Amino acid sequence: MNLLQELLQTVEISTPQTFGGMTLFPLLRPIAAEPDYWTLTEAMNQNLLKITEVSEGGHVPELLCHNWSDRSVLLVDGEELVGAKQNRILNLTVLVPAHTDLKIPVSCVERGRWHYRCREFAAADRAYHATGRAKKLRYVTESLKRRGSRLADQGEIWADVDDHLLFFACKSATDALADVYEKEAHSLDEYVQAFRAIAQQIGALFVVHGQILGLELFDFPATFGKLLPKFSRSYGLEALKPSLSHGSEVTTADAKAFLTTVAAATAETFEALAEGTDVRLTHPEVIGSALVAKERVVHLSAFPTEITQSKRRRSGWEI
Repeated sequence: MNLLQELLQTVEISTPQTFGGMTLFPLLRPIAAEPDYWTLTEAMNQNLLKITEVSEGGHVPELLCHNWSDRSVLLVDGEELVGAKQNRILNLTVLVPAHTDLKIPVSCVERGRWHYRCREFAAADRAYHATGRAKKLRYVTESLKRRGSRLADQGEIWADVDDHLLFFACKSATDALADVYEKEAHSLDEYVQAFRAIAQQIGALFVVHGQILGLELFDFPATFGKLLPKFSRSYGLEALKPSLSHGSEVTTADAKAFLTTVAAATAETFEALAEGTDVRLTHPEVIGSALVAKERVVHLSAFPTEITQSKRRRSGWEI
């Protein structure tokens, strides 16, 4: 049994929590240890990590990360970075080694700006919305398999941002997804307050309007607890949209079946960008990715394939 299968088969599904249009199934595993790395926000708050453009002129799909810490720093797929020449989101989860400079793959979520507001990026209090992350994951996986690169479909992401600006009737001078989150901040904060990590919780299955939208699992309860507010805003934004499903309520049995399907997915391994191994999961019903490092699953994301099937728009970077 590999590490991913062992993790998915041994987590306990706890009593679901519901607020508004979202239900969260807590996933538990007894782990006494604490993380041996910093999260992005922790490292930035302590001035242990700096992220900048790769050069004075910048390059849209890449940023430069400087980790001055004695610890690794965990950058999680979809986390948003604001500032510099334009806001970006992380294309995948990366564990940046201590005392390392590393170029990291990103995508732009602010099409109408290409000038400096500040020299360094700051970590936003959110992650890219869930359906967008699912589509991005699919494209990054294809890019990795075909070219060994980790590019997303930038054109699709810009179109996705445009759709959200239109739906939420949000005016943005720079076509920034950040303005949507700002406009809906009060409603999203209610989701953050409604969902709090419980003891031994290492992850959650997120259900929106009666449809499973995603799975997030980490190696330590402390890590999940620190990142849950970002995911609550990510999935919460989906809950503010019209109902995605008119099906019956998702049960604990349904949640267990989803975990079983993820465990049954075909796993392809690639050398990670920094520490560990990048695992890509494919299955007719799910798509996912995981970072495995230090003999454990550091982060696993999985999404149902039905939410990744939107019409493709070609980007400027072909895979």
